[in-house]
Amino acid sequence: MKSRWETFRKRLNQLSRYFIVTPVSVVLIVIGLSIVIALFIDRSLESTRNQTIDKVLKQSELSITSNLTSYAQIVQSGVGRVNSGPVDRASWAKFIETYDIRQNFPAISQITLMQIATPETEAAILEGLSQQYGRPVSIISRSSQPTADVLSYASPETPNTLNNIGFDQFSQPARLEALTMATESGKITLTERLQLIRNAQSSEMIDAPAFFMYAPYYDQSLPLTTSAERQAAVRGHVAAAFRAENVFKSALSGVDEQHVSVRVYMGEKSKDNLLYEQQATQPKGSKTYRMQQISIYGQTFTIEYIFDTDYIVAASQQRAPFATLIFGGFVALLTGIVTFFFLRDRHHRVMFEKEREVAHAKDELLSLASHQLRTPATGVKQYMGMVLQGFAGDITAVQREFLTKAYKSNERQLHVINDILHLAKLDLGRIVLAKKDFDLGDMVRDVVEEQSQDMQAAGLKVQLKLLKKAPIHADDHVLRMVVENIVSNAIKYTDSNGKITIRLQSKEGQYRLSVTDTGVGIARADIPKLFKQFSRLTNARSHLVPGTGVGLYLARHLTMLHDGNILVTSVVGKGSTFTILLPITS
Repeated sequence: MKSRWETFRKRLNQLSRYFIVTPVSVVLIVIGLSIVIALFIDRSLESTRNQTIDKVLKQSELSITSNLTSYAQIVQSGVGRVNSGPVDRASWAKFIETYDIRQNFPAISQITLMQIATPETEAAILEGLSQQYGRPVSIISRSSQPTADVLSYASPETPNTLNNIGFDQFSQPARLEALTMATESGKITLTERLQLIRNAQSSEMIDAPAFFMYAPYYDQSLPLTTSAERQAAVRGHVAAAFRAENVFKSALSGVDEQHVSVRVYMGEKSKDNLLYEQQATQPKGSKTYRMQQISIYGQTFTIEYIFDTDYIVAASQQRAPFATLIFGGFVALLTGIVTFFFLRDRHHRVMFEKEREVAHAKDELLSLASHQLRTPATGVKQYMGMVLQGFAGDITAVQREFLTKAYKSNERQLHVINDILHLAKLDLGRIVLAKKDFDLGDMVRDVVEEQSQDMQAAGLKVQLKLLKKAPIHADDHVLRMVVENIVSNAIKYTDSNGKITIRLQSKEGQYRLSVTDTGVGIARADIPKLFKQFSRLTNARSHLVPGTGVGLYLARHLTMLHDGNILVTSVVGKGSTFTILLPITS
């Protein structure tokens, strides 16, 4: 009773292990893999998102830098004009018209030539400015040297420009600071954010951010190496005024206005530093934020981007990680079920293990029986052969006919016994090759000569195309069985007046012995059945050909013992080609 209980408990533990633990482990592994793949996809999407955003930021940076650089070139050209000779209002206007600024640089609202006023020139400058503006004008002082606008260009036809504009008193320090930086460095400099307060055309109050770009010009006869020398030599500045909206609307035109919002700040991000704002016209879904800073001409622009996430990466792609998890869960469940049934099937196979052992014992018995049958059958063949040859005296014609039929039946019996014997040896792994050197072509020629009578009786023609020399190191007895089987099959399944072509070639380090017939052929679906044990195909001649269905099985496996193989190509009604592949060894 205890022994039965122990057996039952062990079996229950086995079932628990195989039917529960293993499928659950498989499910967990597949789910884990799904999570890893989902994380990988999510990381890939994040990389794609970052690459897309980085591309937009890079294009914006290039556009802003390129635009400001082109404006700086115009300002620097003004400096060149001043250094080339005297300038009056007419010559300055002609210089400006040369660049067609209204058409080519619409973001520039005003270009002004400024000079340093000295006590000697102050009265003349004031008088000229008063005549220009039709009203008294005061000069803004900077240290001991006051400054004032002297010559200016504007676009009266263009609405809302910085033409003859005024700046509030709080903007003056910022302008003076930029002038000082430009003078001391000798480089083009931008002012901080300024606030436009009056439009020249309508005199209305406008709340529009703006900034100036300054380029100094000097007395070229004086030294300009140090900052102090440049301060002493400065004679004025060329200034360009910009309304920030015009500058950045043009520079950021490549940004998608439907799905991307942009804010541009002068310096750090703050409400007071805001220069330009572009709101997305069709915002939707989640948002992705990104900041960018561009430093140029002494100022830093901070740009804030707000992207629609669905615009950067399609919504269907964003759902890919979640979809992967769902699909992975489904696959895990399916795999677990399949594993369960697979293990159950395996359990059944284990249950039938003893039956396979019985089958193995049957094979042993079959081999033993074959040996026992072969010995008396061989003796019968020998004695009947001696009687037919006349060793026992003369026999009548009827006796000879009966003995001949018995002799042939005995031969077929021996052939079946030999096939079964070799099959049993092959299955038990007891075939040992006795290799030696011989000529494969000679062996094939001997096999064809031995079966020539059968070919003549069947009314077949044979064509041999053999190599003059085909040395090989192999078991000639085993290979002879293979060749005999293939040639015999070609004879059996070829109708009268047919043809059999046997060709031996050497190619790519191996012999290719092909046997081609014009017989009934083999259907493509039946080719895999050819080399199975006890398998015979049904065709137009199968009922005329006796056999056990093990010949081709033996032929292929005996060839494989020589590291070779047998290939088959066939067309129903036109014939077949069996090709024996053998490595060239000598």
